Amino acid sequence: MKKFKFTLNSVHKVREITKERESVLLGELRSEADRAALRISHIESMRQEAIKKYTSRIANGERLDAMEMELSSKHFASLDRLQREAEKALVQKQHACDLQVVAVAEAMREVKITENIRETQRVRHQTEFEKQEQNNVDEMVTTGFARRLMGEK
Repeated sequence: MKKFKFTLNSVHKVREITKERESVLLGELRSEADRAALRISHIESMRQEAIKKYTSRIANGERLDAMEMELSSKHFASLDRLQREAEKALVQKQHACDLQVVAVAEAMREVKITENIRETQRVRHQTEFEKQEQNNVDEMVTTGFARRLMGEK
């Protein structure tokens, strides 16, 4: 099996892209949940309006035949069923949002880890560079001192 070597920057970029993708997906899921909540409120307002019309007809003394009463009853039952289905869909979408929040948090954690590793490597590289630079200066001073000693003899 062939081994692949990836640079830390490549891994970090992939993790950042993953984090962005997960965040966008979370936004879409939240938008869907908001639309589902709006649908529930719309169904509830339709239900309240239907009940209001029905009760006002009865309060005004209108005589309703059995067919109208049955149709109204079926309409109320239909709106109740629609509302229950919409509430179930909302709960599912909220659950999906909760799961996606966990995925976004994990992606953010991975990005933070690679950022920390990159920073550690940068500091280590800077320290090694400064040590090498100091060694070069020390060698030049030592060489110059040795030449002066050789020149005095």
